[in-house]
Parts: sequence; structure tokens; C-alpha cells
Amino acid sequence: MMNYFTMKALITLIFTLIFSVCAVFSQNAKIDSLKRVIATTKMDTVKGRSLCRLCRDVQQSGDAENALKFAQEGLIILKRKEDSKGEILCLSHLGHLYKDRSDYQRALEYYHQCLEISQQIGFEQGLASAYNNIGIVHSSQANYPHALNNFKKSLKLYQRIKNQVGIGASLLSIGNIYSDQSNDVLALDYYQKSLEIFEQIKDQQGTAICQKNIGMIYSNQGKFDKALDYYQKSLRIFEQINNQDAIATCLTNIGVLYQDAKNYPLALEYYLNSLKIKEQIGDEDGIGICLTNIGNIYHQQKNYSLALQTYQAGLKLAEKTGDQLGISYAWSVIASTYLKTHQFTTAKIYADKGLKLAQKINALYYIVSNAKISFEVDSALGDWKSAFEHHKLYKQYSDSLHNEDKAKEFGRVESKYQFEKEAEEQKRKEAEAKRLAQIETERSNNLQYLSIFGGLMVLFGLLAFIGRFSIPVRVLDISLFATLLILFEFLLILFDPILDRYTGGIPIQKLIFNSVIALGFAPLHGFLEKKLRGRFVKASPN
Repeated sequence: MMNYFTMKALITLIFTLIFSVCAVFSQNAKIDSLKRVIATTKMDTVKGRSLCRLCRDVQQSGDAENALKFAQEGLIILKRKEDSKGEILCLSHLGHLYKDRSDYQRALEYYHQCLEISQQIGFEQGLASAYNNIGIVHSSQANYPHALNNFKKSLKLYQRIKNQVGIGASLLSIGNIYSDQSNDVLALDYYQKSLEIFEQIKDQQGTAICQKNIGMIYSNQGKFDKALDYYQKSLRIFEQINNQDAIATCLTNIGVLYQDAKNYPLALEYYLNSLKIKEQIGDEDGIGICLTNIGNIYHQQKNYSLALQTYQAGLKLAEKTGDQLGISYAWSVIASTYLKTHQFTTAKIYADKGLKLAQKINALYYIVSNAKISFEVDSALGDWKSAFEHHKLYKQYSDSLHNEDKAKEFGRVESKYQFEKEAEEQKRKEAEAKRLAQIETERSNNLQYLSIFGGLMVLFGLLAFIGRFSIPVRVLDISLFATLLILFEFLLILFDPILDRYTGGIPIQKLIFNSVIALGFAPLHGFLEKKLRGRFVKASPN
């Protein structure tokens, strides 16, 4: 009888296969539809743009060579027809193709052509997209200052044209740069801003990516509960939209959390589930990472036999894909496992190979780990001269690594200080703007009070001379009543802030004060009415 996890894995596999088959049919249908348009259309611009879209869909199906051919054919047609936006579309797809091949120089050439054409025709959407793509290439090359500069240009353009998706993507990219530089404070700030945008526009993919990245920041900070919460939120969304690669990544991230918490059974369960998905979608790099993680769990559980088998499988895969870092790391952990099982000679072979490769590719972390294992193996074999050399090498690179970490830490502190300084400056500017707005409001209010007061003086002046005119008594009463009412309302508005200060805004107390003012108007009304009636009687003919 199948247990719960076996049943769950089987159900997951069935649904994955169903979705995969549906996705393949859907993709093929789109490709066939575009091919029919290309074969039948008489409009060259439609044909050129359709070739560009066909390039994108064929690339997604894994046929990079035909994708390249379609994009180049489309570009020739669109250049001939002087369809600038169509050219930008094709050039972008060509840039994506070369970027995915890690041919960054060619990718940049195409993206810069997009930039140039967009500038010529004043196409801000194209400019923003080109800057973003250039930033991605520089980021892939770890050229963070250039990447950051381009992402910020892209962000400003997207904000100007109010493209919310673009704004969210640019904020996310900037956050990634700061994260790569171990600047958790700024990374988290940009991720949160990006998350707010994607949640507002209900972009599930963007929301899930932001949540995953926020989870990674909290994981780096050792905040287990917060990291797990964001990873799980992200996982639920990726499951809803059936993004298998992202689901596997989330499972791996959660596994790392449990591994750090020394909950090895749960960590192993998440790694194994991630491995199944990576195998189903054929992600060899992802499979290698999963095998490494699983091997580490077995190693920590002191199940060295299973650890060794898993590491060897990871090594074969790294050798197949030509992953030099993966090979160096695999040799390192295999050497460590043989060291634990007292197979010192075999351990030395793997440690030496791992160290040489790490030095060749200048992988600082792996030089340190392989040198340390080599020193321990030499000590176990009694080769003190070699042990001394490897220990010296270990200390040398360990100190370099420590200095590098210190430099990163200093960078984080400096960036945090800069961030807080900018926040304080922003608060100061907001406070100053509020103060100026308050002064302007008070000035405006004073002008209005003065105008009202002037109007009241005019009204009373008119009333003083009303006896010169022959008007009905009813009009006299209405004029006097209206003037006094306006005066009463004016006094209420004028004294309202003073009353609030003394009454604390309590309604009953304000009512008492307002009633006192109203009662004061009764004798004034009687006095003025008597005077005006007297004038009126004198002015009236016998």
C-alpha cells in the first residue's frame, strides 16, 4: 500500500505530465498558426513581425537555430519596409538568443541597436526595454555598476510612461543587484516596492518572484519564520500558475531553510521533491544542484555510502554539462566523504584534483575548501611537508576570503548608512514641504478672512446709508438679518481654532461657546433694527 508521500508524488507527476502535454499542444498550435500567416499574408510588415514572433515561440520550444534564422529573415524584411518598431522587436529577440547562449558581446550589440532606433523615433517603451535588457547582460557578467545604471534609466522611463509591469520589473532587477552585492537592506527595500506594484496589478508571476526573493533575504539573515512564510506564499502561487521550474526552486529554498535548522528529514523531503521536478523538465543544472544538496544531507546524517553515491552522480552530470565549478565542488565533497571513512589515499586524489581545478578557474571558496581537505588528508597520511604547504595555502586564501567578506560587510554598512541618510533627507524634505504648504494655507486663509471682513464692512456701510432710500420694511429686515448672520458665521470660523484649543474639540463645550456668541447677537440685532427703522421712518414721505 502506497504511503502518503508516494501517493502525493504520483498525483503530482500525473498532473505535471497532463499540463506538459497541454503546453506542448498549445505551443505547437501557436507555431503552426504563425507559419500559416507567414505563408499566406501579402503584407510584408505582417510577415516580418510574424517571423519575429515565430522566433520567440520556436526558441521557447528549444530550437535555437531555427529561432535565429526566423529572426534574421524577419529583420531583413522589416528593415526594407522601414518598420522601426518591428526592427526593434526582431533585434530584441536576437539579443535574447545570444544572451541565452552566454554570448554577451553579441547580445549587447543587438540591444544597443534597439536603443539607437528607439532614440531616433522617440519610442520610450523601446528605450526602457533596451536599457533593461542591457542591465540584465551586465548583471550576468557581474558588472553591477553598469547594470544598476541601466536598470535605473529603465525605471525612470517606465515611470514616465506609467508602465506598471515595467516599473515592477525594474524595481525587482535593482533589488537583485543589491542582493548579489549582499546589500540586504536596499535589496529588501526594492523587493518590497516591486511586490506592492505586482500585487496592485494582480501579476501573479511577478508577485511570486518577489516573495521568493524576499524569502531569500530573510533566509540569509537567519530569520527562519519570515523566510518560510514568504517561500510558502511564493510556492502556492507558482503551483497555481503551474511554473514547474519555479516550484522546484521554491522547494529547494525551503529545503535549505530546514537544513540550516538541522531538520534533515524535512530538508531531504523537499530536496527529493525538487529533484523529481527537475528530472521531469530536463533541467540538468538544476538536477546537479539537487543531487549536491541531497548528498550534503546524507553526509550530515553520517550516511556516507549514500552521500558518496549521490555526489558521484552529481559529478557525472557536471562533467557532462562542462560545469567547472560543479566539478570542483563535487571533487571536494567526495574527498571529504572518503576522509570521513578513513580512505585517505582516495581522498587525497580527489582533493588534489579539486584544488587544481579551483585554482585554474580562480574559484576562491573552492580553493579554501579543497586546501583545507588536502591539509587534513596529508596530516592523516603523515605527509607533514605537504600538509604544511596546504595549510599555508588554506590560510592565505582563507584570509583573502575573510577580507572579501569584510569588504562586503563594510559595503553593507556603508549602503545602510547611505540608505538611512537618504531616508532622513527625504523626511526633512517632506517636513519642509509640509511647513511651506501650511504657511501657504495660512496665508490663503488670512486673505479670505480679510476679504470676508472687508465685505462685512461694505454691508454695514450700506446698512448705515439705507435710510437714504425708499425700500419696503421686509427688505430692510432681511438685509439686516442676512448681514448679521454672515457676521455670526464669520466669527464662528474665526474663533473655531481657538475654541478647539480650549475645549479639546468636545462638541458640548463648543456648543456652549457658540451659544454665548449667538446670545450676544440678540441685543445687537435689536439695536441695529431700531436705528435703521428710525432712519427709515424719517426718510419715508408723509
